Amino acid sequence: MYCTHCAKHIDETKIEAKSSSYKLVEGKEIAEGTTISYVCPRCGHEIHSGVNDEEIKSLSRAAHAQVQRARNYFASGMGSVSLGAILGIIAALFFALAHKPSNGYELTPGSAEFLVSVVLFVITVILLAVGGVLVVRGILTKKANSSLLRDINNGTFVQ
Repeated sequence: MYCTHCAKHIDETKIEAKSSSYKLVEGKEIAEGTTISYVCPRCGHEIHSGVNDEEIKSLSRAAHAQVQRARNYFASGMGSVSLGAILGIIAALFFALAHKPSNGYELTPGSAEFLVSVVLFVITVILLAVGGVLVVRGILTKKANSSLLRDINNGTFVQ
């Protein structure tokens, strides 16, 4: 099920596996044909099956917003990856400069060039990790919401 307000996907089978909605606190049971609704954990709106045309339009708008958000995640991630790659190259150059000719071209660990290269390598790793996470998050979010929009446009969406 999807929230028609924010397009968050809710897996009702996992929710029902934890505690069945058909069993009440006092031990009474409700009929099998009763419609069950859930509350969206992201926005707090009610999620139910059998949506009408206005709710499908709202879901489409929310899915389009999610696709745009996914594009922003992807762009931010690629920017971080690019910046991390550039800083990695600069760190490699500083590491090469840390091999001093006065020391027989051996690594001088106490030099300023070596310390700069270590700091830049650490920043590179952080930027590459954050960028990779954002890129993957953007790709997965865009893929999920694009398939939702395709189902809505084809008229095959069923809540």
